[in-house]
Amino acid sequence: MPLRSSRPLLLAMLCLLLVACTRTPLLQGLDERQANEVVAVLLRHNISADKHLNGKAGFSVTVGQGDLAEAIDLVQAHNLPSAPRTQIASQFPSDAMVSTPLGERARLLSAIEQRLEESLATLDGVHTARVHVSYDAGPVEGSLQQRKPPAMHVAALLVHVPGADEQALLQSVKRFLRNAFVDVAYDNVSVVLTPAQATRTLAVTPAEHYAGPWRSLLLPLALLALLGGAVWLLRRSGRTLSQGLAALRGRLRPRERAADARTS
Repeated sequence: MPLRSSRPLLLAMLCLLLVACTRTPLLQGLDERQANEVVAVLLRHNISADKHLNGKAGFSVTVGQGDLAEAIDLVQAHNLPSAPRTQIASQFPSDAMVSTPLGERARLLSAIEQRLEESLATLDGVHTARVHVSYDAGPVEGSLQQRKPPAMHVAALLVHVPGADEQALLQSVKRFLRNAFVDVAYDNVSVVLTPAQATRTLAVTPAEHYAGPWRSLLLPLALLALLGGAVWLLRRSGRTLSQGLAALRGRLRPRERAADARTS
């Protein structure tokens, strides 16, 4: 069997190998905590996901081409990636040229909101949490002499797993938010609970159940098939592996010489 006539078969094997290696980027520019959250959610829904470090660009998450649509639905349903954690000290840069008392207070309250959201998200059964603190946009300088400051209000929106004890969760969250501030009355804390929407997942059939291990073996099998096909083609052509490599080098040498002649 001539080596040239076997090129379509080799091309088909290479295509099989490329399909086995195909991974599609899902999210990029994440920190490690965000990437871990995304990978954990995808793995819980039987979607193979990989985390990659891209240097200064941060982390990225890749999935299989066939799982891309479902992975996008999952990260949107879980409001991922979550907001990066913010430290209060970073909200007051020492090199700021212009800083007003109102701006400093707004940045401080915004940082406190994010810190409270991170704390509430750690509660059992809570998917995501959003906290909003009332902002006093009135004059700050001399406000104590001019008027009485308005009472502070805190509102929280929590998305929880279906079937959670909403009454117990409501009391815990209100007590937590009330104790997070000195001058907030219990009646000025509002909490809204909403169950998470059921995520669409593919039905798990016996065939799909056993396809999981085969998916991880696809790349090694493709490599073995490619090597086995190359050895079989060499044997059909009456050549050994060393002879086939020697013939390949013999074909490449004239091209290398021609390229060297053009460059010189």
